[in-house]
Amino acid sequence: MIKFKWYYDKDAEQDWLQKMSLEGWAFKKFFLGFYTFEPCDPGEYNYQIDLLDKWDGDKADYASFMEDTGVEVVGQWFRWVFLRKKAADGPFEMYTDVQSKIMQYSKIKRFFTVFLAIEIICFLVELMAAFESGEVLFGAFTVLLGIIAIAMLKIVWKCQWKIEQLKREEI
Repeated sequence: MIKFKWYYDKDAEQDWLQKMSLEGWAFKKFFLGFYTFEPCDPGEYNYQIDLLDKWDGDKADYASFMEDTGVEVVGQWFRWVFLRKKAADGPFEMYTDVQSKIMQYSKIKRFFTVFLAIEIICFLVELMAAFESGEVLFGAFTVLLGIIAIAMLKIVWKCQWKIEQLKREEI
């Protein structure tokens, strides 16, 4: 089965993959918002999504390391890595302490802040082109870029909110 969804929120995406597993669908691969699933026993897998600092290393080494811990690398999209573990093997959580969760959300926040800055620059350039030319097409692209920028701003704010919430927990 193939489903289309577009996520900017790692937690929501992870929860959705977990829900699909509980319904008997194992995540198989991802490409541009298209998720491919195959049948599995309901609840057979637990999923986690990780954002790597960079992807300079050998993918085989990373996958081998994860396999040694009982975790399967299901897929990778740029720096996002989709991981799963058999539910029968116990709970699966990549970041268990408050400090590591803060570091993970900070990393995600930085990642989206860079793209937010790029989107804002593109939005402003497109907005100037729309005003100067009066073309409807430029106006439509301006609106689209604005929507994308707002979505990225939302995830940056959400990460900041989660970081602040975790810091309060830590005290």
